[in-house]
Amino acid sequence: MESRDRSRFVVGELVRKEGKIVFNYFKDTEDFQQACLHGFAGHPAFRIRDGVISYENQVLEAFTRRIPPRNRSDFYRYLELRGLNPDAEMSDFTLLGYVGARLPDDGFELVHPFDNANGPFEFVTEVAGFRHESEISSNDLAVSALVQFIPEPDNRHDSDAIRIEMDGNKLGYVDRGRLELFHRHLKAGHSVSGEIMRKNGTNERPLIFVYTKVNPQFH
Repeated sequence: MESRDRSRFVVGELVRKEGKIVFNYFKDTEDFQQACLHGFAGHPAFRIRDGVISYENQVLEAFTRRIPPRNRSDFYRYLELRGLNPDAEMSDFTLLGYVGARLPDDGFELVHPFDNANGPFEFVTEVAGFRHESEISSNDLAVSALVQFIPEPDNRHDSDAIRIEMDGNKLGYVDRGRLELFHRHLKAGHSVSGEIMRKNGTNERPLIFVYTKVNPQFH
């Protein structure tokens, strides 16, 4: 979840449980409490109610409504912009994890944790904080330029922060929802590499997306 001031919070999880797709809120976490203080009232289809932390009915249907239907003529292009092979076969549940299912009006996004990945995998992530943190203009960023992921344990705002930089110049940070994923593989000595994949947005709010490759087999 993203607040109006662009802060991001991990508020829940979408999981497969006993053949069902279940959505759970992390009501006892600091992230969830902070999100509520920033105005979070729950996913539009699953509003926060006293005592309710888990939802099982029509969960997959609610989230798939956040992505274009597969029979749309430009669906292939939708997949390509997210670094996915348009010919790859995947379930709706898997697809949601890769594309994030983010809408412009509610700041809610899914993040694939890749916690069961045994081999190489790739995903696309936005550079968080680019507008305020970058030492380089978006006009000076070339598509396919390589980036590096640098942990910042001395960061005064978040000791888990991971800086994204290019040629020694800071671009921004890994968003909070993916920090555990990055730390897990970086600490294990796995190869984690990235390159600028896409630039869009506006001059006032540029958006930079990085195509990230993780290879647990090579150090």
